[in-house]
Parts: sequence; structure tokens; C-alpha cells
Amino acid sequence: MFDRDIKCRANTSAKSLSVGVSQCIMVLPLLVFSLSAIYLWHSYFSWHDQHRVYQILLLGVAALVLIFHSQVCLPRLSFFLVVAVFLIGLVSALSAEWPLWALKEWGRYAGLAILVLLLGLIAHKSSVVFFLLGLMVIIGLLHAFQFVVYYSAAFLTGIYMLDADLLFNGFSNPRFFGQFQILLMPVMASLILCLRPKRPVISVVIFTSLSVQWCIALTLGGRGLWLGLAVSTAVLLMIAHRQWKLVAVQACAGLIGVVLFILLFHVIPAWLDISPDLRDSLRTSLSGRESIWFWAWEMARENPWLGAGPMHYAATYNPIAAHPHQVILQWAAEWGIPATLMALSLGVWGMWFGLARLRQGEPDNISAALWLSITGALVLAQVDGVFVMPYTETWLAILIGLAIAKWSDPQPASPAQRIFFKVLAFPVVLILGNVLINEAPTVPEDSEAHMSKHHTGWTPRFWAQGWIPMDGVDGIE
Repeated sequence: MFDRDIKCRANTSAKSLSVGVSQCIMVLPLLVFSLSAIYLWHSYFSWHDQHRVYQILLLGVAALVLIFHSQVCLPRLSFFLVVAVFLIGLVSALSAEWPLWALKEWGRYAGLAILVLLLGLIAHKSSVVFFLLGLMVIIGLLHAFQFVVYYSAAFLTGIYMLDADLLFNGFSNPRFFGQFQILLMPVMASLILCLRPKRPVISVVIFTSLSVQWCIALTLGGRGLWLGLAVSTAVLLMIAHRQWKLVAVQACAGLIGVVLFILLFHVIPAWLDISPDLRDSLRTSLSGRESIWFWAWEMARENPWLGAGPMHYAATYNPIAAHPHQVILQWAAEWGIPATLMALSLGVWGMWFGLARLRQGEPDNISAALWLSITGALVLAQVDGVFVMPYTETWLAILIGLAIAKWSDPQPASPAQRIFFKVLAFPVVLILGNVLINEAPTVPEDSEAHMSKHHTGWTPRFWAQGWIPMDGVDGIE
């Protein structure tokens, strides 16, 4: 009995040490990836391409860690669905017109899944959860500070020009910033509530930053952001109304954000006789989405079982976008209808499970914020490229991993699951490593050459230039 107790303690200590080592290894790539939206380290890169490079680095490290470590155990049905999705995706990629590009998309999604499952196990400690959410909030604080600095500079320099596109930083397009905001805002509200009793000063700083984020959102005019926030908040209040405090904090910050917006972009400009250049939040058109949705649907109809291949919506040129701005149509067109239905089932089941936990348990601000962020992003993905933009989709994967750790009792995976995901990790490392070493260094030059040759602009997909293959795209003259 004594020997058995010693062995159990030794096994527990070994597992704790393994988790601790994995946590330490993941810290640096997480920090580097997060800060890639604050400062442009490579001036010849676009923000999108810089995000992609450091996303690939983070996912590659996560896959390497998983080879030597375990991951959270999935329910049996969920595990079978994940296996089926990636096997179908692999067959689709290998049979596609441009298999190397399809494998890059497949490898990226597999890397995101590995990151989710790895965090689902190592984030069971509250310190890890607060580290990751705190890191996200710090990025939001820095963006709010940059916005205030840029606004002030418009007057201090004597230029007196208020252009919405010049008042934000870190993203190639205001919509991409809005995608990050829909994940960020509920997290900021939850930390305000968590820190208010013991760290009131920090709580006030975060609340101020959240109010500025609302002002930025109004300035940039993201309709999808409002849709995602409205739907996720309405569902939460209807089904898990005990989480109302989180919504109240958001509402208060939103009201202050509206006041700031009116003051900064209406009252002060009118006083100084300036006409600010803002984006309209009340646009009613689909901005060409009806066309790219139709083309994705046609592609899905022509290739119902395996799709045209991962990323292959971007293999046929159209004058609007390299992705359909609708995740279900994107997957149906590229991965096929069976894989799409399986992935959709996983998403719906996961969010319903989280909502049931919120409804039954005691009020939990962190869990409610995770649910709001993930649900809001999934709603936004129906009208925007959430699952294309590297910064957004990686933070979404991080939050899903934290949600798994918060909503369940994380247990190490069964032998079958460990074997499958370790096998999956090897091609992820090879595919993403090859992109990082052989492709990323020359992306700016290759993109410029491609756009010069085919007279295309920036239409982000995997890289900022969008279209595949880079040495010639069907339909471009």
C-alpha cells in the first residue's frame, strides 16, 4: 500500500511537471503572437502577413509540445467527429488542384485544433486563465492608448484631419480590428468585475479602456460587430439571465463610449470647423457579399462530398474577395458538405453545453465572457472572414481552449486520442515549418510580383495578396 501511494504521488508530480514545462514553453510564442498586432516589426510586411507568420510560429510550437505532452480528453462522439473532419479534409487537400496550398490550410486548421486541446488541459489552473485573458486585455489597453495618441496628434501637429482609417493600428483593415474587438470586449468586462473588489484602480483603468474600445468601434462602423454583440448578449440574457452583471458593465462602458464618440467626432470637430472622415454603421447593402456567397454555393454544389479543396475558393479569381465572408459556405465549398456538417455540429454542441453550464451553475463572469466572445465571433463569421484572419482565429482558438478548461473537468486524453493527435501533430509541424522557413521570408516580394503581373490588389486569404497559386491564377489577365 505504501509503495502504491509513493508511485501515485510520483505520477502526479511527473504530470504536474510536464504541464508546467508545457506552460513555460508556450509563454514566449503566445507573447510574440499577441504583440504582433501592436508593432510592425517587419516594415516590408503587411499587418496581415506579420500576424500569419507569428500565428504559424505559435501553432508549430503547440504541435511540437503536443508530441511530447498530452491534451485534454474529448467526449467519444466529439473525438470521432474531429477525426472524420480532418481525414476528409486531408483527402480533399490531396485531391485538390493545388494540393500544397490546400495542405497549408488543412495544417493551419489542424494546428488551431491542437492549440485548443493543449490549452484545454494546461489551462485548468486559474493562474493560466488570468494570464491569457490579462494578456488579451493588455493588447486592448495598448490599442486604446494608441487611438487616443493618434487622435491627439491630429491636433497637436496642426494637421486637423480626423480619418477613421488613420486612428487605429495593428490591422490591415478596420473590419479585422472589429473581429478582435468582439472577442476582447466581453473579456475586458469580466476582468473589471473580477478585479473590482481587490484591485479597484486596475479595474477603473480597464473600464476606461473598454469605453474607448466602444468609441473606436463606433468610429470604424463595423456592422458585423454590432450583430455579433447583439445576438450573443440577447441569447445570454434570455437563457442565463443570472449573468446580467457582465452585460451591465458592457452597457455602461458602451454608453460612455457613445458620449466619447459624440464629443470627439461631432462636438470638437464642429467647434473647430473640421469634417471627420468616418465609416457609416448604418449601411444597408451587402457590399457585394451576395455575389461571393452565390459563387461559394455554386462551388459547393459542384463538389458536394469533398469540396474543391481547402483554400480553393481563392484558386479562381473574382473581383471581390478571396474568401466568401461566410464560414459555413466557405467550408461547404472547400471541405465539402459532410465535413461542414460535422464541424457545425461540434460548434453548436460546444456552445449549447457552455450555455447549459452557465444556466445551471453559480454566476461566473469569466465563463460568461468566454461564451459571449466565442458566440459573438461565430455570429460575426456568418458575414465576415473570422476564420481567415490569423489574429482573430488564433485568439478564438485560445478562448475555446480556456472555455473547455473552465466548463469541464479537464482530464488527459485516452491512449487512442493521444496517438491520433500526436500523429496529427507531425504533418502540422512539417507543413507549417516549411511555410515559415521557405515561404514566409519572400512573401512581400512574391506578393508584389503577383499583384504587378496580374493587376490585383490586397485581398487577404492565407497571405495578404490572397490568390493561389502565386505564379498564375485562373481568370486573371
